[in-house]
Amino acid sequence: MSDTDAPRSQPPQDDELRPTGRRNARLGQTVWDMVRSLALVLLAVAVVLLLTWRPQPEAVKVVDPTPVLVQARIEAPYPVLYPADLDAAWRPTSARWAVTEASDPDPAWHVGFVTPADTYAQIGQSASESESYIAQQTGGGEVVSVGGEWQRYEGPGARGDIERSLVRVVGGVTVVVGGTASWEELQFLADRLSSEALPG
Repeated sequence: MSDTDAPRSQPPQDDELRPTGRRNARLGQTVWDMVRSLALVLLAVAVVLLLTWRPQPEAVKVVDPTPVLVQARIEAPYPVLYPADLDAAWRPTSARWAVTEASDPDPAWHVGFVTPADTYAQIGQSASESESYIAQQTGGGEVVSVGGEWQRYEGPGARGDIERSLVRVVGGVTVVVGGTASWEELQFLADRLSSEALPG
């Protein structure tokens, strides 16, 4: 076979892909541009979420104070009070009948509410006439008004709010209606206290 008969390699056509062994610089730039663009989009979304996020208030956990109130009325040597004719906007969140450090040795009745204005109000009652019990119930408040059935106390609350309290001592029994609620809401509770009223 002559040299002219040997198979010859065909010259590559213009439209054929030919590996060159070199990295495609434009491909690398394209991938980097995509990553950078995605990062910018995610950053913008995070900024929008941060600016529009609002903490959700905790749901009010309502309790039924009836069993504790009934027990207190059975055991207490005095009429245990509860506000009559409260609507559903007054949400009871706590109820206790127990000896406290401030009321010792006497047990104390306590019921707490979230008010219609979403503030806090509580009723405390005990046979204790000690200054420590009143100080505990009023948050260490001081008398700001004397006269009438109730004395008004006012002091700094635990969370920086003003704590207001209506206090009366009758027949050796101390009753405190207090909290961060307004004077109007506290007086509303105080005016409805009854030895026969039941929750609900």
